[in-house]
Amino acid sequence: MSTSPRSIEGRVLSYLKDQERHFCSEHDEIEKEDRDIPEEHAENILKEILLKVNKRIVCKDRYDNLKLWHNQFPLFDLEDIIPDFCISEEMMKELAFPETLVISELDGDSDMSETVPNPVGALVLNILVTDAVLPESIKKESIDAELEIEVMQALQKAKQVAGSMNINPDVERIEVDQIEEQLQKSLTDYDRLLNAEMMANTKKFIVHVSSQFNNGYNCGSRITAWVDRKFHTLEEKRTEYLQEDAFLNEKSLYIGLLSKKYYVRHTSSKEDVDERKYYSLAKCQNLVCEGANFILMRYLAITRYKGEFELSTTYINGDLCRNIYECTGPFMGKVNNKDMEVCKIYRHIIEKCGIEHMCVTVLTVHGRIVTQEWDGCSYIININPLQFVSIGKPSPYDRKGLENTWYDDLQLFFKYLDYKTEAEIKMKTYMHDHPEVKNILADYLNNIILMKPQNILTFTMDFFQSLCPMKLARMSYLN
Repeated sequence: MSTSPRSIEGRVLSYLKDQERHFCSEHDEIEKEDRDIPEEHAENILKEILLKVNKRIVCKDRYDNLKLWHNQFPLFDLEDIIPDFCISEEMMKELAFPETLVISELDGDSDMSETVPNPVGALVLNILVTDAVLPESIKKESIDAELEIEVMQALQKAKQVAGSMNINPDVERIEVDQIEEQLQKSLTDYDRLLNAEMMANTKKFIVHVSSQFNNGYNCGSRITAWVDRKFHTLEEKRTEYLQEDAFLNEKSLYIGLLSKKYYVRHTSSKEDVDERKYYSLAKCQNLVCEGANFILMRYLAITRYKGEFELSTTYINGDLCRNIYECTGPFMGKVNNKDMEVCKIYRHIIEKCGIEHMCVTVLTVHGRIVTQEWDGCSYIININPLQFVSIGKPSPYDRKGLENTWYDDLQLFFKYLDYKTEAEIKMKTYMHDHPEVKNILADYLNNIILMKPQNILTFTMDFFQSLCPMKLARMSYLN
């Protein structure tokens, strides 16, 4: 057994040898064959300690198997695509915030300089960070605590054996205490490392997107996704619908990550389709669904990424498509009439048949979407024009309401004063022309004071409805 003299094993072995020499000098009458050989005795103790410590490897393998059970390893790793890719706790907080966008229709030519967008709907995007449920085997069993107890028991055994042969315990026991303290610190640090890594992978993103607009018909979409911190889609439900008179045309796509495969289900009410299929991870290893796409674009904007890379995605019918991202990097732009840095991301989605769909998204360097437009589409998504956007570097999810900023605009403030004065004049004029209103209110207050009704809302409704001259009794035979 080869050991370094500066290692823990070497120091323990040297210490036990010294104790054996002291023991032999004081007890020469003991036969050599009746005693253990010092090297063998020390090696047996060290082997027992190292056997316990090596169980850490087993624990690590078990942890890796749990990650494999969660399909972490077979999927893509953005560290191989994006330089210095890292999702820390602070980055997760920066990525998680809600935002409200306006859906507008472009009249005529799609050139923004010649057309005025007509608002027809809204889109709400909300990304949350939450803790996932740990496997039962981890919650019920503490593998590291049990191992640490076994290792420390082996150290105590070695310490007791050495103490039984020790002539000068005040000097030599300090060396053993130092060894024990150093090993315990090493085990504690490794235990924290494993626990931190395991708990870090339990945090997941929840993405919810809801949009609704009217282009003559009621239209909209819904996306609910469960995404891990590596931007792998664990589960997603995507729905698009169009209400035509009394008929609802709805398409939905469900994607779920199973063991070594993706489960995909596509339904369409108009075409009466209910299609189910499986994709192996070898085929869709680089899959990024729509929920994960919003988080990825925020990350690219916040990190000011500049470059191009390719992943894959799914169309609404469940077919796999090429998914190419092209990021131009930060540049100066205007957001709600304020100059600030923005990033532009081109996204190319190419179907199997060769049809290409291009989307252009402009985001602030804090990850907020300023505008998004699909090539050949007459609709565009913009940031809420009433949204307060900070020029500095505030927390991206802190939003300042209009009620706290409108008075800074002198033109808007003077309009408010004009409307307030006009409303007061109209109210005073109406009350002067209709003195019966004061009598009605006085009668209403007198009835409340005298009758003291338990349900004030029901009493108020009945009181004022009784003043309606055209009130008709509701009979069971009347529709």
